[in-house]
Amino acid sequence: MSAREPSDLLSLVPPEVQRTAVVLLHGLCSTPDELLTVQSALRSRGYPVHPLSIEGYSFDASAPMQRAAPYERWLDAIQAQVKSLRERHDRVMLVGISAGSSLALGAAIRCGSEVDALVLMSTTLRFDGWAIPRTQFLLPLAFYTPLGRLWQYRERPPYGVKNERVRAWIERELRHRKISRAGSSVIGVSHLREHDRLIRHVRRNLHGVQCGNVLALHAQQDEVASVANLGILARGLRCRAFRAVVVANSYHMITIDNDRQQVVSETVSFVDAVAHGTMPEHPLYA
Repeated sequence: MSAREPSDLLSLVPPEVQRTAVVLLHGLCSTPDELLTVQSALRSRGYPVHPLSIEGYSFDASAPMQRAAPYERWLDAIQAQVKSLRERHDRVMLVGISAGSSLALGAAIRCGSEVDALVLMSTTLRFDGWAIPRTQFLLPLAFYTPLGRLWQYRERPPYGVKNERVRAWIERELRHRKISRAGSSVIGVSHLREHDRLIRHVRRNLHGVQCGNVLALHAQQDEVASVANLGILARGLRCRAFRAVVVANSYHMITIDNDRQQVVSETVSFVDAVAHGTMPEHPLYA
């Protein structure tokens, strides 16, 4: 028996799946590797998955210095991707982690009904996790005054990860290169400033998100952004079905930490429900 041709395999994928495109949005100054577990799971089920690298947002390995573009250009890139996918697919979903969740929300505000659903992981609309220093309130001085030229954020343990083996692996990666699966070793003030501007824009306009279905996944022990961020979403969004799931054994980077299998399972189930039109018609909380 000969191996199946790719076209034969595609014919086995339900049309609802083939017509549902998923765009993946990684964290600030990082790479699509943060969402590889989700990407692999969705592609194995036949979904057209598009990990998006954005100039001036994503980490550029070829650049000697990372330079941020205005956040509006980040949203321009996502809007262009959504517009292109709508020409070939019935549904477009955005999946984001950390700053990628802010991007997904900003894009949903911008694109209106062109975005059908969102998966928001480790949403960071407020930096209030247990590892955030008390001097956080001084950051606007770095973002919006010349003092910022003297400062940059350097990644440090626990790197958003509770699992000690994964954390040790990240530390080994960062000894030899500027990037790991958990993100860049250093984030410059220009990226942080534009992310701050994006967050302010999103919080002012959360009510403008038109898509009907949102899944929010968050770690109870997130060291960057507490679960209070879920409350911001629940109060601000006007979607038909909002499901919030709190995982118990991870820090910020839930796609590579102890609860990654639950995160993938919840995401796949949600995408399946949207694709097949089986989402409930009332809000859900978990």
